[in-house]
Amino acid sequence: MHRRAALSAFGAALLALRGNGARAAAPRERVLRRQATGDLQTADPHLWIYGQDGNVVQDLFQSLTTVDAEARTVPGQAESWTVSPDGKTYTFKLRSGLVWSDGVPITSADFLYSFRRLFDPRTASPSASLLFVIAGAREVATGRRAPTALGVRAPDARTVIVELEHPAPYFTEIAVHRAMPVPRHAIEKFGREWTRPGNMVSNGAFTFADWRPGAYVKLVRNPRFHAAAQVALDAVHHVPIEDPKTALLRYRAGELDVVVSLPSEQIDELRREFGTALHLKRQIGLEYLAFNTRRGATRDRRVRRALAMAIDRDLITQRVLRAGEPATTCIVPPDIPGHGNTACAEWSTWPQARRVEEARRALAAAGYGPSKPLELRYRLNNSDTQRRIALAVAALWQPLGVRVEFVGADMKAHQQAVLQGDFDVARGAWYAEDRDAMSYLALLDGRGSTINVSGYANPAFDALLSRAEASAEESSRRRTLLDAERVAVDDQALVPLYVYVSRRLISPRITGWSDNVRGVNVSRYLSVR
Repeated sequence: MHRRAALSAFGAALLALRGNGARAAAPRERVLRRQATGDLQTADPHLWIYGQDGNVVQDLFQSLTTVDAEARTVPGQAESWTVSPDGKTYTFKLRSGLVWSDGVPITSADFLYSFRRLFDPRTASPSASLLFVIAGAREVATGRRAPTALGVRAPDARTVIVELEHPAPYFTEIAVHRAMPVPRHAIEKFGREWTRPGNMVSNGAFTFADWRPGAYVKLVRNPRFHAAAQVALDAVHHVPIEDPKTALLRYRAGELDVVVSLPSEQIDELRREFGTALHLKRQIGLEYLAFNTRRGATRDRRVRRALAMAIDRDLITQRVLRAGEPATTCIVPPDIPGHGNTACAEWSTWPQARRVEEARRALAAAGYGPSKPLELRYRLNNSDTQRRIALAVAALWQPLGVRVEFVGADMKAHQQAVLQGDFDVARGAWYAEDRDAMSYLALLDGRGSTINVSGYANPAFDALLSRAEASAEESSRRRTLLDAERVAVDDQALVPLYVYVSRRLISPRITGWSDNVRGVNVSRYLSVR
């Protein structure tokens, strides 16, 4: 009797627990853990330039336009927009009821302030040049005109009008990443400390909860985001791991859900081990070497061409990388619509022996040889794959008598040194934020571009960029950009190596992942089982 009574009491308690939502166990927190390729440098939407920061910023903020789960450009904070017949005036209509994460309303005045801040020389935005297409932007960024002269207006609380210098069909794409609003009230309150967790106010799907340098950046769901009901995750951890082998170990241990860099020499093994969890996708990304054209031996075009010619790209892609990366000597990747792949180096089809012999002659003409060997400082970030590529390049230069000193550093230090011009040769990568050839040629724009780390300045090249920008006819614009690419390829300030193939491990517990040529997968569309 006592046992039956005890069981009955237990059953009644269990039924009561099931029937009372307030007493039910809390649901499991849905947390996505994704690898970042380096530690966070900034969460300011106007100051970031590298991918590890961009992924965090993209989770925290939303521009007038955004991307969908397949990285197609769609309405963001603006519910719609129209374009004038001449392609130079964009009128955005904001969604109604938009608020910052602290509940303060978002109006067109926030976007007006943010555009002006982006180009204000005091902000020193490293990516401002990507939006120099906006009327007056170049003059404002270089201090020749006041921020109020920028071609952006806010005629009413829900309308933002952007005037362009010339038609730019890529504007809504690049605005996704580079025209995000920032909270004036938080910046004026906290100054430079506004991006700290606890101070930051954002308008995206997540808010900034915590940052432990070297460990993780923690973001949590923003209940005030306009599409919060469609965000499945409770939190996202961006975990900085530069070494692909370390990332793989942590994935195998169940500590990561998304790994974005993997050891090249283990690709075949990973195919067998993980099957469909291994995602290999060709993207519109370019891996390259940047030569310093401001100083040292690499100021000499003959030296740059010799070094570029001697690199056997097929050897690097087939024996080092092994994930199907197409070797290239073109600056613009093949998947850019309407551009074509016809501006590659004229020597790209030569046999390797001929290229090495021609490279020797070019170096000798520049004054280098057995009695005066060329010595170079080669900067790279501390990644096993990058070390292997650098060793292969150095070996390919060895028959020319070139001596290479490797300077490795973590991603943050590497990126800062490159921006400061502290290199002869430097590893570089560019993943376009819009599908337009201009995005890649801007890497060599000498008209004040903030991403031209080589310091390349060729008036003929710049004139072709200006002519393309002024062209109202798309086919003429494309031909001009091809001509500009040919000039840049001939000068070899930037040496293309291969088109990027993303190598990712995506845990089977993740849903909503979509491989795409832009390589963009924002967290708001993902979930965990």
